[in-house]
Amino acid sequence: MKNPFKKQDNSNILIAGLALGAIFAGAITYLYIKRKADIDAAAAELKAHAQDYLKNKGAQMKKHKSDISELADIVQH
Repeated sequence: MKNPFKKQDNSNILIAGLALGAIFAGAITYLYIKRKADIDAAAAELKAHAQDYLKNKGAQMKKHKSDISELADIVQH
């Protein structure tokens, strides 16, 4: 017959659970940092290309010149 006053020893299960939790938390943190670095690198590359496109496009655009007397005609149309 079991002794009803004797408590079961669950310390091994607790230690194993804490160790697995720490390993999973470390893995998730590592993957998050790695993925964030990849996203930042891709964003920097896209930003550089966007600025090049804007510089090239800006050279082709012509500025519309109008006088104050022409503004009334522009607003009415």
